Amino acid sequence: MKWWKKAMRAMEKPEENKKLKKWQGKFENAKSKYQDELDRMEMQKKYYIGDRHVKGNPNKTSGYASKMSINVRNIVYELIESQIDSSIPMPKVTAIHEEDKDKAKIIEDFIKNEMKSLNFNILNDLQERLTPMLGGDFLLVEWNNQKGYHCTIGDLDVSNIHPKQVIPQPGITEIDKMDYIFIRTSQTKDYVKRRFGKDVSEEEETDNDIREGVTSDDIVTVVTAYYKNEKGGIGLFRWCGDVVLEDMEDYQARRIEVCKECGTPKTGDICEKCGSKRFEVRTDDMETVIFDEGDLFQKEIQIPYYKPDQFPLVLRKNISVYDKLLGCSDVDVIEDQQDTIKKLGSKINEKLLKGGSFVTLPSDVGVDTTDEELKIIRIDNPAQKALIDVITAQADIGQDRTMLEMNYQWAKSALGITDSYQGKYDSSATSGTAKQYSINQAAGRLESKRVMKNQAYAQLYELMFKFALAYADQPIPINSQGKDGVQVFAHFDKMDFLKMDAAGQYYWNDEFIFDTDPTSTLLTNREAMWNQADLKLQSGAFGPISELETNYLYWLEQERNGYPNAGEIKKEIERRMEERKKQEAMMQMGGMNVEMPNM
Repeated sequence: MKWWKKAMRAMEKPEENKKLKKWQGKFENAKSKYQDELDRMEMQKKYYIGDRHVKGNPNKTSGYASKMSINVRNIVYELIESQIDSSIPMPKVTAIHEEDKDKAKIIEDFIKNEMKSLNFNILNDLQERLTPMLGGDFLLVEWNNQKGYHCTIGDLDVSNIHPKQVIPQPGITEIDKMDYIFIRTSQTKDYVKRRFGKDVSEEEETDNDIREGVTSDDIVTVVTAYYKNEKGGIGLFRWCGDVVLEDMEDYQARRIEVCKECGTPKTGDICEKCGSKRFEVRTDDMETVIFDEGDLFQKEIQIPYYKPDQFPLVLRKNISVYDKLLGCSDVDVIEDQQDTIKKLGSKINEKLLKGGSFVTLPSDVGVDTTDEELKIIRIDNPAQKALIDVITAQADIGQDRTMLEMNYQWAKSALGITDSYQGKYDSSATSGTAKQYSINQAAGRLESKRVMKNQAYAQLYELMFKFALAYADQPIPINSQGKDGVQVFAHFDKMDFLKMDAAGQYYWNDEFIFDTDPTSTLLTNREAMWNQADLKLQSGAFGPISELETNYLYWLEQERNGYPNAGEIKKEIERRMEERKKQEAMMQMGGMNVEMPNM
């Protein structure tokens, strides 16, 4: 932007410009102190995609060697992909108060419905790679007023935020203890104009490293600062270049558009009370709630709007490291082994390709160099034939291969991955039980990663609930499966969470414990549930296999698990059971009608 335009803007809004300079300074300071981590992330990504560069000798040189690998066996990619877990931990909500048990179930069903609509499978698939590659990944929770059903306004938004986009407060490694945290995103200038109503056509992109260094005249960097305000709530300051886009001291407070003259809520283009056409957005602290108390009598109360008062970011760590925001990356653990394997791969390649066969000929004997299958050598006497020979020269690669395989095994051992875990042949596992034990041992080594994943999802589910409690003004339709396998339709209504304490004061009830269900992997895998039911049937858990009652219980269970056509089969067995009962009843009636002989 031209200097004189910046000067004019600073003169027009001195307070806004002062605040902009303050946050720009904080951002640049935080970014400079976090730069080593950002550079590290770039290196970790290169290892994952199989970059050909190799390191120099750390005792003699620094940085990368001038020679690149010509044959990359990418063990970083292989071992990260071996750990991919496509299952998503299901929410488990526990009520603290006995009377809230049903509400806890409603919260669980609401979150499960949101997971389906928000495509959590795609988010999880991306995180399963970014988390071990970079040491962690972030999820951002927002409320989007542009979404929702026909009968509702707004809905949740959950999006993945790449770790390179997040710049933390220097010196603080826990998000909830930070005073502020930054998120930087690349947006088009037209998008910024549509979203915020601000012209940024003169601005330039300042952080193209978040888009892998690709520049464009149509792209700008938008920086968002979330911070804790004086009241303990969450504030937001957002800018692009030298243009302030949003400044909200209480970001999670309710905002309504009202008449600028009399404060009446906007219902049209003209104020219905004073006729003014001027409106503005103001925060609203109190919410009006109306209760029906029978006999057409309604009770109206004022209660503060619920606010989450939490940063909307959730961090999923790979492996916890003390005094570090992100966890330990798998790349960091096996970096030396990957580098050595790249060097050994190149060395083996060169030895094999530079070796070959050589022909010895007398100096006065030539060979026809044609495309014919049979080549002609013209000799004058048998002595010249004796001088014709082939010498094969091939370097020994045995030690190189041994060293390469040794480094591969070191990398697997460091990460706790066995051949059985990868689905490969494992000579150490001589039976099915031994193989399963080997897999379980490997899984035990990776337990920490699963714990961190479950913890991150538990935090995410709690934040989703709190945002819905704060902003979902209309009941949100949900559906779930009842205990009998029948689909149940209900609503998530935030008014169900409005409670009265012993002093007669109303408050929003968010007193629930959020966790993840350890059996969720099995519950979401229908095929596994079907197989489990087969085993239960064979073991006699449902009763004797030959009896109709046993088969009825089996197909009832399969219907609950979503087995195709299980409902129709169950109905047919039920019909047979009814026919059998009728026949038995008729036989009993026939026996009662037989005349007794005279004595």
